[in-house]
Amino acid sequence: MAKINKYLYFIVIALFTCIHVLSAEAVDIFKEYEKIIWINQPRQVGIAYQEGKKLFEFPIVSGDEETPTNPGIYVVKLKDDNYYSRTYDTPMPYSIFFDLKGKKAIHEGEVPPPEIKKELATHGCIHVEPPYIERLYDWADEGNTVVVISGWRTGD
Repeated sequence: MAKINKYLYFIVIALFTCIHVLSAEAVDIFKEYEKIIWINQPRQVGIAYQEGKKLFEFPIVSGDEETPTNPGIYVVKLKDDNYYSRTYDTPMPYSIFFDLKGKKAIHEGEVPPPEIKKELATHGCIHVEPPYIERLYDWADEGNTVVVISGWRTGD
């Protein structure tokens, strides 16, 4: 029994340390970057922050288990207001690329109501509908805006 308590103690310490480090990273991001686009995949919501203050919130659609939108911290690399995907043979207006290698971007796309949304997914990009995408596109800066993608998409 003492062995189990010892292991449980170490697990609790490890979990606390991980949570503390993740929280510290989030705080550092807000200190390091003036503009942050925070994507909460479990809630399917995005939030634009400037200087640590919430500017606006918007609904999103992201990838799923088959075509995931990987969590992480990315810097906006490129913006293209009239991008066309040859891979998927479709327009991707107001593209804000955060992963050039994976060709993943936040861009204009359908965001249906929740009861329909759970049946849809992107190929790893993040869909945002007008008027939010235009505002986000005009506001975000290449190289100076960070995209934080948190969590994995669940059953919505």
